[in-house]
Amino acid sequence: MKSQNQGRQDFLQWINELTECDYPKVELLSDGIGYCQIIDALHPGSIYLSKLNFMARFPDEYTKNLKVLDDAFSKLKIDKVVPIDKLSKCKFQDNMAFLQWMYNYATKVNPFVKNYRGYSRRLESFEKQHHGRYTQMSAHLIPNTEFLKFKQTDIDGRTFLKIETTKASQAEEAIKELEIDIKNKMDYNWKLIYALDDLQYQRDVLYGLLTKIDQCVQKSNDPAAIKMHNVIMEEPIDFSEK
Repeated sequence: MKSQNQGRQDFLQWINELTECDYPKVELLSDGIGYCQIIDALHPGSIYLSKLNFMARFPDEYTKNLKVLDDAFSKLKIDKVVPIDKLSKCKFQDNMAFLQWMYNYATKVNPFVKNYRGYSRRLESFEKQHHGRYTQMSAHLIPNTEFLKFKQTDIDGRTFLKIETTKASQAEEAIKELEIDIKNKMDYNWKLIYALDDLQYQRDVLYGLLTKIDQCVQKSNDPAAIKMHNVIMEEPIDFSEK
């Protein structure tokens, strides 16, 4: 595809197909994993995937992953500065521009790169880091099982089942977090509603009292009563025109 005629979904599909990832949006490329694996596919052995944090969630963790990419660029003498600070902030525009550059670089170096076992490469490094302990890499680094079937990736049944189980587990965890977040926000909203009702009740009571007082002082010619009436009828400063 010609980069100038393509949109975000086209580039996102390209990197997901090449690296066997499942990035849902360009901003998540800020974790640096996808970019690093493009280099791993184009220049095997030039980048240390074992140094990557496959569970990165915060900008400082993204920065460390992107530094691995920058080191690989230096090693390969690639004439391009990796904008680590910009990419790590999860901004669409910065990551989109860099993704386009990566696409153009890939098509120039090896436009026919294929059979790159992206998920297997990640899984190998990830399991070495955690020494077989049960843990999970970020959800977008676990490929869609339908996508794997379409690609006919040579992953054994055990690993394939692990992908499905992990995806399901992460989906359940995300749903639970959303349910808790919604409940907390609903509780907070109800507190605001109760507080507003209480304020409205107090306003109505005070308005009633002031009305009765004003009715009484209007019938009096006493200077103090007249002054009180003027105070009651005085427009609040906040309501007056500037």
